[in-house]
Amino acid sequence: MRTGDGTGAGGGDIDPADLWVLDPVTGEYRMRRPGEQAAPPAPAPSSRPAPGATAGRASRRRRPGARTGLWVAGALCFLVVVGSAGAYALTRGGSARTAADSVGASHPACSPAATAASAPQPGPSTEPPVSGSFLNGPKADPIDIRVTVLDGSGTFGQAESVLEWMQNSKDYLRSSNGGPASVIPRTTLVYAPDHVSQARALAAAMGLPASALHGDGTTSDTTGRMVLTLGQDFHGIGKPFAVPAPAVPSPSAGAGTTGGASGCGSQ
Repeated sequence: MRTGDGTGAGGGDIDPADLWVLDPVTGEYRMRRPGEQAAPPAPAPSSRPAPGATAGRASRRRRPGARTGLWVAGALCFLVVVGSAGAYALTRGGSARTAADSVGASHPACSPAATAASAPQPGPSTEPPVSGSFLNGPKADPIDIRVTVLDGSGTFGQAESVLEWMQNSKDYLRSSNGGPASVIPRTTLVYAPDHVSQARALAAAMGLPASALHGDGTTSDTTGRMVLTLGQDFHGIGKPFAVPAPAVPSPSAGAGTTGGASGCGSQ
């Protein structure tokens, strides 16, 4: 077989593909000129991108991520600040309650509920009945006792029950029912100075307290009447006169935090 220089159309056993070269100017294939070396084979295209292109794309991808990261970091900082402020407010507001609860847990007897339950509840204040020289003097006969009964106790029917007792048990036939009056805390018996014997007899029969007697009445002679006004301290014939004691304020929650003989609040 003839071997040629590769410059002719039928130049020996030269591979026809070597007769064509890629013109770098036009980018098209043309016949190879005499003496022109065959162009080296073009490198096979690689599936991996060029380093510059990869870096460019990576940088372009990182830009949105970096911006998103800044937003996320800012939001986290805001949440941390708000959460810290809320925790501080809750801690300051609940410090007193926490202290009281801790004392109550370590000393159950010192808890506010236990202290209020164990504190003695005030009872009614009983007034001693009148006695002494006032009752030692002369007393009027029942037929001579003239008294009008008013109901200022706030309990319906009290005046009627006293009047019934006077007339049926003591023969105070000249007693009368004056009806309801303004509610007063203590019973009063108002009499004139010349009716002291009548007041003495009624006070002894009912067990009136000394605070009920008021000898400054303006009635006189035998036709005048005493005025007995029942108050809230009257609880029935034969029962002591007593008014409810004022309510004692409940101990505050902070009272249990102070130390004492029982060890309340001491750590």
